[in-house]
Amino acid sequence: MNITKNITDSYPLWYFINDSIMIIGNLVGILCACIFILAIIRLDHPSYSISNLIVCNTCLAIGLTSTIMLINACYALKSDFEGIGYPDSFCILRGILLNLFYVYMYTSLCLKAFNRLRCIVYPTNRILTSNRCFLIVLLFQWLLIILLVSVIIFTHGVNYDWGSHLCLVPITKTYQSLYIMIIYYISMLFLSSVYISILCYVLRLPLMERCRRRRQIALLRRILVLLTMLLIPGLLSSFVRFRWMFSYSIPTYSLKITTLFDTFGHTGAVITIFISHTKIRRECYGRKKIKITNVVKKFQLENCELVSLKDQPNKK
Repeated sequence: MNITKNITDSYPLWYFINDSIMIIGNLVGILCACIFILAIIRLDHPSYSISNLIVCNTCLAIGLTSTIMLINACYALKSDFEGIGYPDSFCILRGILLNLFYVYMYTSLCLKAFNRLRCIVYPTNRILTSNRCFLIVLLFQWLLIILLVSVIIFTHGVNYDWGSHLCLVPITKTYQSLYIMIIYYISMLFLSSVYISILCYVLRLPLMERCRRRRQIALLRRILVLLTMLLIPGLLSSFVRFRWMFSYSIPTYSLKITTLFDTFGHTGAVITIFISHTKIRRECYGRKKIKITNVVKKFQLENCELVSLKDQPNKK
């Protein structure tokens, strides 16, 4: 098989910096996802709540997406060092897996938002309250993912981008890239609608439930941070795609920048989920409180012993 090689004398220094930051960011995202899943397994064992399983499913999706992006970034960095860009034998497979996990991540975020809506607004609803329902929803989710990604596979949407040395759906394939953008914006519209509904419900709570309202509003602030991290990369990618659709000219490095922002969004999302999880926060806060209490008690005990020694009569 003849492979055309794109040989250049050298690449700008920021290409290496961009790829290195992508590698570090994806490693942080994978690490946070693994720590979160292991923490939930330890804290919830032996009975796992459905809400925690759904959050673990979301973190698993982000971790898998970050893994494929990490592998892509490593290949891109290697091409930058060698000064040669070429599609390797696993290029198309990596691109397909990236789109598969991309859709998996956003459907998992939508499932997580739906479960939050059920827990807060409709707590008496029995949907997603049993392991059987959870497995059925997961099966339906994967059928939907395979159906959506099969469109990209059968239309040969994944290709090697010579400018960024990444395997993905290039912007030059207008219909396939527009299809990915539509999936993204439908997911973001669903997420925004669900969390706005939760916010409206929380603001209508009576004053007697002020404590609950304060807790839910604090949670919604963290969700707003999560949505912002997911929205900014999407807006940047949309700008590049629309520029290509109307002017048919984009910088060769544009996909590097958009992929870097995607890395920031995914890593920031999993960090936000990790920090905002109630059970993990209580565990960490409880441990700190116990340590502080033990230090205070030890200090008081030492002071009491010193006072008692001073009060004893001197024996000659």
